[in-house]
Amino acid sequence: MIARNLSPSDVVRDARLVSLCNRQSLRKSLELVTDQLNRCQKALNQFLEEKRSAFPRFYFLGDDDLLEILGQSTNPTVIQSHLKKLFQGIDKVVFGSGNETISAVLSAQGEVVQLSRPVRVVAQVEMRSTLRKLCLEAIREENVDPARYPSQVLCLAEQVRFCRDCEQVLDGSRDFSKLKSALQDQLRAYTNTKVEDVVLDLKLKALILDIIHHIDVVEQLVSNSSNSTQCWTWQKQLRFYVVGDGVVARQVNSEFAYTYEYQGNTPKLVHTPLTDKCYLTLTQAMSMGLGGNPYGPAGTGKTESVKVISSLP
Repeated sequence: MIARNLSPSDVVRDARLVSLCNRQSLRKSLELVTDQLNRCQKALNQFLEEKRSAFPRFYFLGDDDLLEILGQSTNPTVIQSHLKKLFQGIDKVVFGSGNETISAVLSAQGEVVQLSRPVRVVAQVEMRSTLRKLCLEAIREENVDPARYPSQVLCLAEQVRFCRDCEQVLDGSRDFSKLKSALQDQLRAYTNTKVEDVVLDLKLKALILDIIHHIDVVEQLVSNSSNSTQCWTWQKQLRFYVVGDGVVARQVNSEFAYTYEYQGNTPKLVHTPLTDKCYLTLTQAMSMGLGGNPYGPAGTGKTESVKVISSLP
């Protein structure tokens, strides 16, 4: 359209840009092209918004990345490069024959979670059934083999069992000294285990951090002479329970269903009194439909504490 309004002879006659722009016909053509471009951009934005509404995780991607995925949806390599932005713990997936199914997920540290059954690559599907099944199996086992389960499953099962054991003590059916002794024995067993496998080493480190925290909780309960599951020392803890065929997290009056979002096996956050206060504040805010904004010096665990809570609901 612009070419029809601007011939080579016009340029030869007067090649100055100002003169060319002053041509009325060219100005109208440019305005028309600009209007068409704006309408195309608006339609594209609406299209991308529809895709994000259908699959909200696409909000984690910029327009260019989303267009790349939509334009090359049959190319596994392209999809793999964006997985970390969509799913925090997943670095790669293992495709089956024909790239029509996913058989396993991998973390950035190399941990592999084999899905209980291959998942078809279809729209609007997020599979958590494998982690749910593994969690229930690990919770039922008294002597869990760390090599068999993903780190996330091991830690969740340990937290559920600890809450169960603590409440048995608080109800009077067990003794705190025996519970603490059992935790210390478990801690010694894990710390004395020598492993060369990097993934298994990360699992044991995560379990060790959890058990150290559990021993600290037991000491708090003993020092406060706690004798009821309703006491503040116990209620303020982030606790995990099996309800039906799922797990829920509770803290004071708040309750959240565990969503089994795979988090990988990244190094775990060390529990401190400050992180416990942060968890308490954030869970209470979330239960009231509010948010939270941790404030403090750099490197104190603000972001990591928020990540821990955000992985629950």
